[in-house]
Amino acid sequence: MKKLLLVFAAIFFTAADSFAQQSLTIEKCFELAKQNYPLIKRNKLISQSKEYTVENASKGWLPQINISAQATYQSEVTQIPISIPNLSITPLSKDQYKVLANINQAIYDGGMISNQKKIAAIEAETELQKNEVELEKLKDRITQIFFGIILTDQQLKQTQLTKNDVENGLKKAEAQLKFGTIFQSNVDLMKAQLINLEQKQIELQSVKSNFIQILSYFIDLNLDENTLFITPERLLANLENNRPELKLFNLQQKLSESQKSLIKGKNIPKLGAFVQAGYGKPGLNMLKNEFAPIFIGGLQLNIPISGFYTRKNELALIDIQQQEIDVQKENFLFNQKFSTIQNNNDLEKIQKLIDKDSEVVPLRESIKKAALAQLENGVINTSDYLREVNAEEQAKVSKIQHEIQYLLTQYSLKNQLGN
Repeated sequence: MKKLLLVFAAIFFTAADSFAQQSLTIEKCFELAKQNYPLIKRNKLISQSKEYTVENASKGWLPQINISAQATYQSEVTQIPISIPNLSITPLSKDQYKVLANINQAIYDGGMISNQKKIAAIEAETELQKNEVELEKLKDRITQIFFGIILTDQQLKQTQLTKNDVENGLKKAEAQLKFGTIFQSNVDLMKAQLINLEQKQIELQSVKSNFIQILSYFIDLNLDENTLFITPERLLANLENNRPELKLFNLQQKLSESQKSLIKGKNIPKLGAFVQAGYGKPGLNMLKNEFAPIFIGGLQLNIPISGFYTRKNELALIDIQQQEIDVQKENFLFNQKFSTIQNNNDLEKIQKLIDKDSEVVPLRESIKKAALAQLENGVINTSDYLREVNAEEQAKVSKIQHEIQYLLTQYSLKNQLGN
């Protein structure tokens, strides 16, 4: 019995969860859209590429082994042009053979391997940051879609309220028609207005459904008309610039500095040890015309000179690249400042409009309420009443649009600054 109760309880709570209304915030949409965006898959590929590149660079410290084999035939060999009594020197064969293994071990490479690993790491970080720049642009698209849903939803609610007012007026008009105090055309006018409002609801519902479908695609989540889209609160002003482009510019400068180190490292003397071992005919003893083992070992110092021919120009090219990065950063900040000023001015303007909306809406509500009473008492006709209903609706819709526009502008400014 106890087990049966547990089963029923599990079924009940599962069903309750399935019927619970799904709610969604704009921040959650940002998170889901980023996770679902195909470009995010590139991050894993970049990390794997970095690991392979760094690992390959590290293997530069392993012994470098080269095996070679050689068989030759020459037209003439070295001979001693003197004859010594009781001594016979056999000349070398014209066919000669050699198999060698050359082993080189780097001891000091002038920082080349270290710089290669550093460059690989910075290049990977730079590519990851480029991804972040592209993903940041996704926020603007999600913002437009999310607030589009909220705006149409608010407009639908207001249209329904207006429809209720018209239906109340229609009831009054139909009552007056029974008593013969108004004409049928007055009632028809109210009915026509109801049809117009129903058409408006159909249009708004279609727009909202379209927005919901697009958002579902972006965040890979099944959304429907019952999903609750939570209107965000107003944001506190934060003018700190955290755009990913700024970090990208810094990484590009850092990469250029590492490339300078690599250029300088190419011209630093390199020290290594080497071993050459093999088997050949003749061996190291050129007077012994037979197969013999070969072994040579020692240290080798390489002092590159030709690198200095192009060193100055290569460094100059890096300097030019760094200057170009500085120009791009300056241009980006200039445009950012312009957009920030524009958005802040828009916020100030919209707030003033909202303040005026707050004054107008109560007045329009009062006028419409009085108009309904006047319609009931036959002081005004249905056309006059509809005019006041439409005026109230326009005032409320205007306030809704301004309030959503204020939030949209705030989030656009937030996205623009990378906050």
